[in-house]
Amino acid sequence: MPKRYPWLKTIYTIWCWISLLLFIVGLFLYRDSRTMLVQYLWSFYVMLQFWLLCRSKTFTWKQTAIFMLLGIVLVIPITAGTLMAVHGLFGGRTSDTWSIAVLTPIAEEVWKLLPLGLYLLFSRRASAMSLGDYTLAGAAAGVGFQLMEELSRRWLNSGVLGRTYGYSTTMLGGETIHWDFWTLFPGRFEESFFPTLMTVSHPVHTAMVALGLGMAVRGRRRLTNAVFALPALLLAWSILDHAAYNGQHSLPDWIMKFHEWTGSGYQTKSIFLWMLAAGLIWDYIALNRVRSQLPMMGGERFVDPITELRHMVTAFLQRRERFASVMAWSRERREMGFSLLYGNAEAASVQDDLNGRMNLHYRMAAGLIALLFGAGLLAGCAAYWQSSVHPADTACFSCMFDSLQNWWDRLSSGEKGAIVLGAFALALLFVGFWPALGIALTAASIPGSGHEIAQNIRDPKRLLTPENAIAALLALALSRIPFGRLADRLVKKVGERLQGWLDKLFKRRTKPDPDAPQKPDPVGPRKPDGEEPGNKPDPEEQAPPKESDDYVHWSHAKYKGVELYDSRNGALGEFDGIDIENGIFYEAKSAKGLDRIHPKTGKPQQTPQQFTDKQLYQKTRTRINNLMEKAVGTRTTPDGTTEIPTLDEIKGIRDFEFQLDGDSPELRAAAENSLNRLRQEFPDYTFKIRFGVK
Repeated sequence: MPKRYPWLKTIYTIWCWISLLLFIVGLFLYRDSRTMLVQYLWSFYVMLQFWLLCRSKTFTWKQTAIFMLLGIVLVIPITAGTLMAVHGLFGGRTSDTWSIAVLTPIAEEVWKLLPLGLYLLFSRRASAMSLGDYTLAGAAAGVGFQLMEELSRRWLNSGVLGRTYGYSTTMLGGETIHWDFWTLFPGRFEESFFPTLMTVSHPVHTAMVALGLGMAVRGRRRLTNAVFALPALLLAWSILDHAAYNGQHSLPDWIMKFHEWTGSGYQTKSIFLWMLAAGLIWDYIALNRVRSQLPMMGGERFVDPITELRHMVTAFLQRRERFASVMAWSRERREMGFSLLYGNAEAASVQDDLNGRMNLHYRMAAGLIALLFGAGLLAGCAAYWQSSVHPADTACFSCMFDSLQNWWDRLSSGEKGAIVLGAFALALLFVGFWPALGIALTAASIPGSGHEIAQNIRDPKRLLTPENAIAALLALALSRIPFGRLADRLVKKVGERLQGWLDKLFKRRTKPDPDAPQKPDPVGPRKPDGEEPGNKPDPEEQAPPKESDDYVHWSHAKYKGVELYDSRNGALGEFDGIDIENGIFYEAKSAKGLDRIHPKTGKPQQTPQQFTDKQLYQKTRTRINNLMEKAVGTRTTPDGTTEIPTLDEIKGIRDFEFQLDGDSPELRAAAENSLNRLRQEFPDYTFKIRFGVK
């Protein structure tokens, strides 16, 4: 294609330079762009450490970056989908202990191995992988996953505490996520005040399990399939480390005791490094069995990492134009050796191409490539950041996505463009055009789809029916592609107009013939709104909203008009209705007067957002704080029931249901924003709302 249309290369070059320049400008103008750059630099630093340690690797940097990309665009959605599916089938909330400390660690640690599994199934040279390649594949998927997880944390935790002491600082635990430059594999989770346990970063866990899998594949001929118990045990250990940290204050004592026997997370990295050293020795011993069939440099008697590094350093110091060639030649010699040792028929088909490339690297002086590598190394002392599901505290998982979209919607078009182009420009340093475009679109689509993702998390049952699942996936897909939202709005508008046209057409066709005799109504003329004569329905007995099979009108609660009071007998607010058996507070709100026009300004006296912020957010926030801190008792109001519950009986209630008599798209959107603020401040509480309740 580029040969037939050379102008495409020109456009591609111009686009790359514009993206890079706009990214640099965005670093000066937008704080969130700088935040993204910081985490990207840290993630790249972790990936670079693995790249330098895995001396027997045959993967190129581009292949490794693909595994990192799959950790972002494949592992994260599948992990979130697994959590939603399990909660949809078995119920519960994502803040429950079994979800945070059991389900989440299992799902994350298992699905992070998916990119390696796909490569083993579908790559024609998978049989010729070195143990260093197994390690790199697992580490890269873990880096991608952790990148998006930490990036989400940095963007969301931007309050006063986060700006002052760091995004990972908590009041009780101090700094919990550690990114230290002089640390091997930074990004560990450990409380800085009184630390008793820790968990290593996602890349270390996944790299250790992947390395164990590679050792099992390599040794199964001599040790039978029983050797696959090794990666299974390593996976179980990783899950235990992850689960113990997430549930350190709520898991049973016997689990924590077992975790203590395994080293409380402090031995994991050491065991992995010993395994990696054994794997590298194993790889180079195997390579020397076929060294007679491999090209050797002058003075080389054996294939070993020390001699390879010496040749690279010599080339860099004395003849820099040969540095890139020596480095690529050494890697491809290892690839040739492992292909001869372990390659199947498909892997052997690439040997001729390998020989040609090695001869080319051995002869040519790639000074330009060396300069580009140096520039990439300089720009790449930069690592990115991430999204998860991994928090040690019981945070509201769905609220994180709501907050993410609220933050994204508040950004200007320039800020959004700077973040997207910044992600594209950074990714382009290490991967090709299409992977870089995928990273940039993912960086925009996840916060842009926050409300849709949060709604699926809060109500997973909406995905159980085929039509709802297809609709949800289609809506999510539309929000993840360029101009997808524009297409969604266009479809809605066209659909509304088509529906109106069909309604009019249907009414015309069913219009009664004036000349035809009319059959009298046996019960007499009907009144508007379907009321029967002399049979006016009680507003409280009207049919509830369709979505509420368990609907209970607030006035039918057993206890009504329950007021809180303080030590001075002062009123602290009241609850309209309380259901002790089901643990629900009912609050009735009236939206009448929202459309009332102010005579001086000619505008509504109160917007829907102002109304919901005051009636839903502010009053409920004050009510909860008063209930837990200032209240000393309960009493009935003049319109309340004579029998009311005690203060201790209602302190354990965690569900609020608001019943609002108004209903409009603007009111629904404003109410959702106010409730999301409550969900963030009070993650242990559940807040629901019903509209159109009279």
